[in-house]
Amino acid sequence: MSSFPPEAIRLLHGFRGYQLAVAACRLGLPDLVASGPLRAEDIATRTGMNAAAMRRMLRGLVAWGFLAESDGRYASTPVSDAFRSDRPGLRNMTLMLNQEAYPTWASLMYTLETGKAAYDHVHGKSRWETLSENPEDAALFNAAMVETSTRVATELAAAYDFGWARTVVDVGGGNGALLAGVLRANPHLRGVLYDLPAGLAGAQEAMDAAGLAERVELSEGSFFETVPSDGDVYLLKSILHDWDDDRAVKIAATCRAAMAPSSRLLVVERWVPEQVTSSAADLAAVMSDLHMMILLGGRERTNSDFAEMFEAAGLRLLRDIEMRSDFHVLEAEPI
Repeated sequence: MSSFPPEAIRLLHGFRGYQLAVAACRLGLPDLVASGPLRAEDIATRTGMNAAAMRRMLRGLVAWGFLAESDGRYASTPVSDAFRSDRPGLRNMTLMLNQEAYPTWASLMYTLETGKAAYDHVHGKSRWETLSENPEDAALFNAAMVETSTRVATELAAAYDFGWARTVVDVGGGNGALLAGVLRANPHLRGVLYDLPAGLAGAQEAMDAAGLAERVELSEGSFFETVPSDGDVYLLKSILHDWDDDRAVKIAATCRAAMAPSSRLLVVERWVPEQVTSSAADLAAVMSDLHMMILLGGRERTNSDFAEMFEAAGLRLLRDIEMRSDFHVLEAEPI
């Protein structure tokens, strides 16, 4: 038995465990075992992999709690279910992070030494430039964002009372997964989906498929320049954390310029407590903060950070609303 704490051993093996999860997602293993346990040979045959290598990989997944083994068959667990493709979960995010971040995190020391995003240093261009030039990367990124936004939309609709509002503007909303969830839960609302043309790719089809096309207006533009006016609620989900403080203030100020005195801005972000613990929620927030720093030069923020940012943008932080996840809702009003 090792004399080291289990947490230390898991940290040592962390990068290998992650690659096991990536491979499992690529091969669709969580979906394969969801309907019942399978032998390693059957899984290898269905995925076209080497049977001996697959058996060893499956043992690794069992050691991580990803799968369970009984009588030579490998079965699903609550962990593997979180990576299934037929429900909002972690699959697309796992694949996207491997694509965008795995090589970049190896250059963490560059960011620590310079304070600059390592992604630009490693790839010779920004993450946004890579996405604009590579349709496959962009599709994977969008799939990950839809996966997260679909889950968060349900939590947002349950946590915030939209009963007083009539129009919701989703700023930088991509193909509208968040807005669609809010509108489905609030039949009286109409929505405006606002993003760059590339961000709105597939949005009309998504709204048609959701049966919301008649309630949603698509609007193109940059949130650094202007956003649609006449909204009661303005949504910014996972937008401000992509940017440094100056540009985050600029985005919030652009929203403020479009808002009426009665309008509200809802910032949906991971929230960092003033003092971090080892809880699962704090771990998710801090790792996201580091990820933003290394890839984009952005950051996650504390309540006091948000209050200062809002004040600089002409807004006042009203309240912090917890949701059933590591995301929070920060509600602000015009000053």
